[in-house]
Amino acid sequence: MVMIFLQKYLEMIVTSIIGTFGFCLLFHVKKNKLLYACAGGALSIIVYFVCVEIGLSLLMQNMIPAAVATLYAEIIARVVKAPATVFLIPGVIPLTPGGKLYYTMRTIIDGNESEVDGLGNETVVIALGIAVGIVLVSLVFYQISHRYVRFQIRFGETMK
Repeated sequence: MVMIFLQKYLEMIVTSIIGTFGFCLLFHVKKNKLLYACAGGALSIIVYFVCVEIGLSLLMQNMIPAAVATLYAEIIARVVKAPATVFLIPGVIPLTPGGKLYYTMRTIIDGNESEVDGLGNETVVIALGIAVGIVLVSLVFYQISHRYVRFQIRFGETMK
C-alpha cells in the first residue's frame, strides 16, 4: 500500500520539497535550519496526500496538514531554538492554493461568472483550512508555553 502511494505521489512530493527549498533560499533561511524547514514542507504535503486518499472534505484536506505542519514547526522551533515561523511558513508553502488562485483571477478577468463561483469558493475553503489549522495548534502551544510564565507572575514572589 505504501509503494502504491509513493508511486502515485512521489513526483509531487519531491517537487514540493524542491519548491520549499527554493522558498527557503529566497527568504534567507539559515543553512543549519534548511533541512528542518524542508522536512516540514515534505511532512505537510505527505499528510495532505493521505487526507486526499482517505477522501476527506476540501477543508479537512488542508486543515489537517496545516495543523501537522504547525505542530512540527512549534516542536522543532523549541528543539533548534529558533522562531516557529522559520519552519511554519515553509511548511505550509506546498499547501498554498497558487494554481487555484491564478485560475480564479483568470476567470474573473475573462468574465466567466459561473466558473468564478466554483473556483473562488474552492480557493477560499483551502485558504480557510490552512488558516484554521495554523491557528488551532498555535493557540494550544501558546497556552501551554505561557502557562509557566503566568504561574511565575502570579505566584513568583510567594515561591521565593
